[in-house]
Amino acid sequence: MRKFTEEEIKYFDNPYKVAIIATVDEDGDIHMFNASTLMNKGDDEMMFGEFVRGKSKKLIYRNPKTGFFIMSVDQHFWTGSMDFTHSVTEGEDYVYMNQYQLFRFNTYFGVCEVHYADLKNISEMKKLNLPGVIANALKVMAMKPFFAGDKNKKMLRPWAQKFMNGLITLEFLGYMGEDGYPKIVPVIQAQAASSSRIFLTKAPYSKMMKDLKDGQRVGIYGFSLDMEATHVNGVYHDGPLGTGYVEIDKLYATAPPISGEIDYNKKYEPVDFHDEPLAPNWI
Repeated sequence: MRKFTEEEIKYFDNPYKVAIIATVDEDGDIHMFNASTLMNKGDDEMMFGEFVRGKSKKLIYRNPKTGFFIMSVDQHFWTGSMDFTHSVTEGEDYVYMNQYQLFRFNTYFGVCEVHYADLKNISEMKKLNLPGVIANALKVMAMKPFFAGDKNKKMLRPWAQKFMNGLITLEFLGYMGEDGYPKIVPVIQAQAASSSRIFLTKAPYSKMMKDLKDGQRVGIYGFSLDMEATHVNGVYHDGPLGTGYVEIDKLYATAPPISGEIDYNKKYEPVDFHDEPLAPNWI
């Protein structure tokens, strides 16, 4: 395993960054989540602090083979893979993470558990190709009307569709690599062509998708620095001129208090609290 540089250690030991972990859900689909505290512990181990309970923390032990993506605020990024091994609810690392500026003054929640993984590999530090992202975003905007698909198929709600098209939304494509580990590729240029399709170009990171196959199931994770997020799964298809699209068939709500798969075809009835007593009868 290569040695981490002092610069990299400083980048990782900072909760103000984008850190995405990709695992596998109960259906065998890629499931991604944000873990901003993800950092190295030495040269052969990674760890992160859990501060929101969700099924993702169970999934990383059900299938410990995971992928990750880390990007600093000045747009340097790394990708890699790791195997989760165990977690703790006390000790030096637990105390350290709860003293982070992000958590130490938060009276509502802090880090409740620290998870550890054996690092398998990590890329060299790269700079985000922002000009390439912008150029390909313009290409996506010009071509996406021709890849809307079935406009009667409703998957993304208007808010989510607008969010996936937002200029400040960071999007990531996750797929299973040939080595058996999930891969994460930045696809910030991706946009919703319709309620049921995400359209994208492979450039500027086509080399990172070299083993992505037409017809393969993938995940798309949209995330903003305002802590808004949405997650979709579907089937990836190659398009012309270095493009591709994801036919969405599954949605997942990532935000608390209720996270889980969303069925937008199900009708939800509003709760009327006016029919309930405001306090027990004995008050």
